[in-house]
Amino acid sequence: MEELLNYLGVSFIISKFLPYLLTILIGIVSSILIHKHISASKYIRIIVIILITALPFGIYFSIYPIFEGDINSEGVIIRKNLDLPKNKDLLIIALADCPFCIQSQKTIKIIHQKNKRIKAEYIIVNGTKQDSIRYARMLHGFASCRTVKNSVPLTQTIQGKFPSFILVQKGRLKKVWNNNNFSVRAWDEVVSGIE
Repeated sequence: MEELLNYLGVSFIISKFLPYLLTILIGIVSSILIHKHISASKYIRIIVIILITALPFGIYFSIYPIFEGDINSEGVIIRKNLDLPKNKDLLIIALADCPFCIQSQKTIKIIHQKNKRIKAEYIIVNGTKQDSIRYARMLHGFASCRTVKNSVPLTQTIQGKFPSFILVQKGRLKKVWNNNNFSVRAWDEVVSGIE
């Protein structure tokens, strides 16, 4: 359901939390419809109603949990002068064989679909030309890709956490997120921050 809402253009935050509200509503309506048909003692009826009310939410939450990063946008604002490209908006700092870095492409694709003006680029740290080609094939044109060799300042900026996401404005570093806190609040911040 979250993907459908994203596809329809709803913000990432609403797309994340609306299904939870709907599951709560489904649970409440179900318990109202069923409570009259339960012929048991008062306490058992209360327990069954609570279970019926909580069950849809519990099932949905177990499949699609809410993480702390979904509630907070915990990106770090860093005042460092790095040599960043002026023609890019979002840099994804990745390692060649990092599975989380490869998975991040789905997120970047969704962000790009929401705001086509975002110019994203994967920077593969200490990768080879073949790594860059492999990433470029997976990216299908919604982000560019290149490798860097001397990556000490960049790795220090992201504190060695891969993948990391850097929001850039006019060649200046604006905000940095690591993979654990780059979620729906941050996605909305990126989408709305690029004009």
